[in-house]
Amino acid sequence: MNIGIDLDGVLTDIQGYNLKHAPRFFKKHFNRDVVDETPYDIRDIFQCSEEERYVYWKKHLLRYAVFEPARKGAKTTIRQLRKDGHKIYIISKRVFTCQDNFMGKLMRFIVRNWLWRNGIKYHEIVFCDNDIEDSKRTVCSEKQIDVMIDDEAVNIYAVAPIARVICFDTSYNRECEGESVVRARNWGETYEEIKSFKLC
Repeated sequence: MNIGIDLDGVLTDIQGYNLKHAPRFFKKHFNRDVVDETPYDIRDIFQCSEEERYVYWKKHLLRYAVFEPARKGAKTTIRQLRKDGHKIYIISKRVFTCQDNFMGKLMRFIVRNWLWRNGIKYHEIVFCDNDIEDSKRTVCSEKQIDVMIDDEAVNIYAVAPIARVICFDTSYNRECEGESVVRARNWGETYEEIKSFKLC
């Protein structure tokens, strides 16, 4: 099978990173406390302005992109999937990666280097436009993806009509469900779900 794997929120725990680093930052710089720990985005966690969100990510984006480790089990599971004969596509909407400028080139380099340093082996990486809601659906169609592993509701619902989707369980996607959507809480469960697909 062709398996698509998201980066932020699936290979990494972006919510965990934000909940670890953002409260102190927002308290210090904006005298703002966490409003809701459930959402994906900083603006919803703190009900902050776009300007405040920009200030946070200006300081934290490169630190997150370079140093945040892969989730436990990601490397070994993906290696086993490759050994089982599946093709692995990293399909990411990481900010800046679709830009044809210095920041775009830098972020694409950072992503590839991060995958290499974390031992994530893949057949192909595809960067999708973060500003287009269904950009992952287009890529999944073009690459004939059979299973997509993602965490964001917008991507899950965009891809579900054309492929099976494993919803990587987080507090911000608990409402996601559908006929072709299954949920996995970790990489071990993800592997078991993919094995069960082969039997269907």
